[in-house]
Amino acid sequence: MNIRLKRKKRDFEFLKLTLHGSPSSVSERKENKENLQLTENVLAIRKSDYIQGKFEVKNISKLKRPFLDYFKEKMEEKSNSEKNYGVWTSTFAHLKNCVSPGLIFEEVDDSFTKKVRLYFEQVAYTKSDLPLSLNSKHSYFNKFKACLRSAFEEGYLNINYASRVKSFEQAESQREYLTFSELQPLTNTPSKYKVLKRAFLFSCLTGLNWSDINSLI
Repeated sequence: MNIRLKRKKRDFEFLKLTLHGSPSSVSERKENKENLQLTENVLAIRKSDYIQGKFEVKNISKLKRPFLDYFKEKMEEKSNSEKNYGVWTSTFAHLKNCVSPGLIFEEVDDSFTKKVRLYFEQVAYTKSDLPLSLNSKHSYFNKFKACLRSAFEEGYLNINYASRVKSFEQAESQREYLTFSELQPLTNTPSKYKVLKRAFLFSCLTGLNWSDINSLI
């Protein structure tokens, strides 16, 4: 006889356990007893999972974890991608300006996400003391939302707040370039840093960005 758990109407979970219908030996009776006990244990776990989902019972240790601590952990996971990691570290630097180090997941709600969005929209400045560009707001706030989604998926939040707060629009990028006639005089322009000059000219001629050029130097 196969053992199955009834979760709800017409929904079953097969445990791949069997019972001997008429146990004729000590070993068969022992096996029946062990399988029934295992079934009861699985049932208790499933009931616990159901109750936690229905009544939104949260993991206390996750509730008490500081948000910035978790964000930093997610940031470090991106360290193998230089460009992406740079955006995460910049976002983290800004979040430290508007999120208290002691703020824990239990305090994360809609007002918190709106407060962070307002910071990027009206308060955040670059290192040059200039307002953030629209694309920077878009990039930084999206990293914040990515962290919220991850926290929801990992059980730190019962609500996906990332889906409830609006992102910033992304502006169309405008690339600046030099014409050949503008570039020619630069080849004869004196420079204190000859390697930097050669790298700049090489970039103009090849279209490679600075990060790629820097890796070749």
